Amino acid sequence: MAPRDPVLVPIGKVREKLDNDSPNYIFSPDLYLTLALSYDSMAGPDAQLGTDGVWQPDFTKMQPRLAVAWAEQPNGDWIVHLRPGVFSDRGNEWSAYDLDWVFRKVFSEGVMAFWRWKGVVGVEGIDVLDRYSLRFRLRAPYPTFPNWLISVSPNMVDSAAILDHVTADDPWGIDWLDHNVAGFGPYRLDQMDVDHLLFGARSEYWDGEPEAGEIDVRAWQDRVDAIAQLSERRPVVIVGTDPDETTLLMQKEELTVVRAWAGHVSIEIDFAEEPFTDRRVRRALALATPYEQVRSIGLLGLARPWRSPVKGVSQWYSSVPLPYSHDPARARVLLSQAGYSAGFTSDLYLPQQPSCERMGEIIARSWREVGVELVLRDIAQLPEGWLPPLYLRTECAHNISEPIYDIAHDYAAMNPLLPLPGGPPHVGNWRPRWKKNPEIQRDFVAMLLEADAAKKRGKFDELQETIVDFGSSVFLAEMQQVLVVNEQVPRSFIAPKSRFFQALMYQNATTDYLPARAASRK
Repeated sequence: MAPRDPVLVPIGKVREKLDNDSPNYIFSPDLYLTLALSYDSMAGPDAQLGTDGVWQPDFTKMQPRLAVAWAEQPNGDWIVHLRPGVFSDRGNEWSAYDLDWVFRKVFSEGVMAFWRWKGVVGVEGIDVLDRYSLRFRLRAPYPTFPNWLISVSPNMVDSAAILDHVTADDPWGIDWLDHNVAGFGPYRLDQMDVDHLLFGARSEYWDGEPEAGEIDVRAWQDRVDAIAQLSERRPVVIVGTDPDETTLLMQKEELTVVRAWAGHVSIEIDFAEEPFTDRRVRRALALATPYEQVRSIGLLGLARPWRSPVKGVSQWYSSVPLPYSHDPARARVLLSQAGYSAGFTSDLYLPQQPSCERMGEIIARSWREVGVELVLRDIAQLPEGWLPPLYLRTECAHNISEPIYDIAHDYAAMNPLLPLPGGPPHVGNWRPRWKKNPEIQRDFVAMLLEADAAKKRGKFDELQETIVDFGSSVFLAEMQQVLVVNEQVPRSFIAPKSRFFQALMYQNATTDYLPARAASRK
């Protein structure tokens, strides 16, 4: 077969900072594409294509990748068995010692993976049982532990390669890993500079040599021009189109638009500031919201109802309708009871994107009917560290879909819950602005520490009800994660079992991969 041209993936910026477990971690699309191409996860979910044409991952059916088996022990620990005969791009075999090394790294550095695995999952320690087996010692049973095997935080790295580049000042090789790859994924990193990253296929990859021989991740200046590359004769992948772009691209027969249920949209409320300290005001805002218009007009129908504080693709999602719907009359009653019969004015901050602007305008019109006047503001203009009174949060996807982590991460009342009281005020360089609800903190910790699996699930469901009742979030819709490819891209590259598909569709929000879209607001 004749060699193919490199697959072009245009993105907004190349930061040249690739260590996912660095204390100075910053989001960048080149980092996440490196995680998708040069690294791999221990497992990934099965998936089914829905009648709506959108992929739905099934996290109750985790499929082996770098791990081949896992089992819960009678005391709640988990033993994970790794795939033998897996070699990195540096020629070293994957083993339990690599996993032990990277967990010691993140626990030592106190980074995001430390919070996730120590604070949320409750990993008290890891025991290497043999070259291909480990025991995860947990503080309490964690029934959905297998979901975490898709996580690349911490990353699955070749520790032997990294140890060749450590120094006294950098004992974990963080500086070297920012500019190099030591992974077990389908591609090696051949070149990197301020303009692009070039990845080459690995013939020794455990799942076979990829059909797409080279991947060219390239910085692009103009968003419209980046998307226009789909009409070129070379293979092109576009990551993270918004609903307006997606709708237009779906009309082109020569393109394949791949969609998966992955994230959600909400209005987050600063419940510690007037007038939002009153729960009746927060509930009134939820009752004044026209959900169907938000989904059908704001998001152009690329959305579905969202009825539970966890994502619809997560386990333990509740399909029971929320205890409120669009009811302006009831909203006016609650505002009057709270002392706001004359209404009030507030800013609503939102991204400058057509769908977000439409949602903002729809919500502003509807809330005006109950006396709440909104001033729509550009969220990009927020002062650093300041918490807005109201803001539109879109497409939250955060490395893993797992119910306990979902609920620890996504809401104004606990975003994020660094989970145990007295714990660190921030994780690495992540200093969230949200205030905390002490009652929800207490209930969350009690759920984490619960040793009985059935009671743990019961406390989880009660916590979901508490979050909904507290009302610091208005649950607008679930939305879709999107990839678009032209005919020249090998179908295997975007198949649901491929590492690229799973990383881009299930793990991290792709909103900011493309160059920024010019603001449409005048």
